[in-house]
Formats: sequence, C-alpha cells, structure tokens
Amino acid sequence: MIAVQPEELARRIAKVDSQIAAHPLSSERVTQAHAVIEAHGGTDDSDAISRELASRGLPSLVELGRIQARSSFSWWRLHRKRRALLRRADR
Repeated sequence: MIAVQPEELARRIAKVDSQIAAHPLSSERVTQAHAVIEAHGGTDDSDAISRELASRGLPSLVELGRIQARSSFSWWRLHRKRRALLRRADR
C-alpha cells in the first residue's frame, strides 16, 4: 500500500465532505422535509404530513421516495469512502 501524506488525506477527506454536503440527500429542502416527518412522531398520517410538506413548499412524500431511490447508492458510497479515509488517517 502506498503511503499518503497527511495533507493529501486531509484534502481527500475535505473533498468527500464537500461532495456529501452537495448531495441531494443533504439538501436543505430534503433535510427540512425529513424534520417534518420526524415531528409527526412516527404516525402513519400521511395525509397530514403531505399537507404540511405542501404548505411549506417541500418535496412530497412521493418525491422524497424518488430522491431516496435515486441517491441512496451514491450517498452510501461517499460515506464508505469517507470512513475509509478517516481510518487511513488514524493509522
């Protein structure tokens, strides 16, 4: 395994962190929509949740599902890459 300088590892971690921050699952609208869902305390009242999301101009439950389906794999990969870089930096 090729040794990587700490500065290079820090640069790579920063790059992955910025990619995570720019990811659709990190967007403010998605984060706010998830907060609305959490605020409903795990109830199955999707009509009330949908109304609140719509009133706030946030993505609908259907759109959140689409975003999740399209973005989960890349989200997972970025976090896996970040964990690997952090493990490497700890050595």
